[in-house]
Amino acid sequence: MIDHSGADLFRQFFWLIFPILGMGMGAFSIWNEFSRQKKALEVLKVYAEKGQEPPASVLEVLNRASIRHRRRGSSWSGAAFAGVMAVGFAGLAIWTSVNGGPWSFVTGWTIAAVALGAVCASNVVAALTAPRPNDQ
Repeated sequence: MIDHSGADLFRQFFWLIFPILGMGMGAFSIWNEFSRQKKALEVLKVYAEKGQEPPASVLEVLNRASIRHRRRGSSWSGAAFAGVMAVGFAGLAIWTSVNGGPWSFVTGWTIAAVALGAVCASNVVAALTAPRPNDQ
């Protein structure tokens, strides 16, 4: 029977705090944007029922979501950042493994490297498939 103390478990799995917090921040951001757009749609519905033209600020909130993903530069910069981070985490995983570090660190660095590599690849695809500003 293996007996692990709380300190041992924390030492082995502390790195899980970072992806969990990252997912929580992403979920909060998505929910916040959803709520903002939902409120803007409700205001737009009220103006449509009255037969009036809505203010430009309401239309701007609704257009923000479709414009946000069309910027080519942000995808390339995201790909570069994720790529550099993926290489760094892969290097940490290899270095920790070669120097006989704990398996939890090697696993954590490897998971981070693979995840950031996937983010890098998705940003490259997004940058290559995004319409150019003059194509709209």
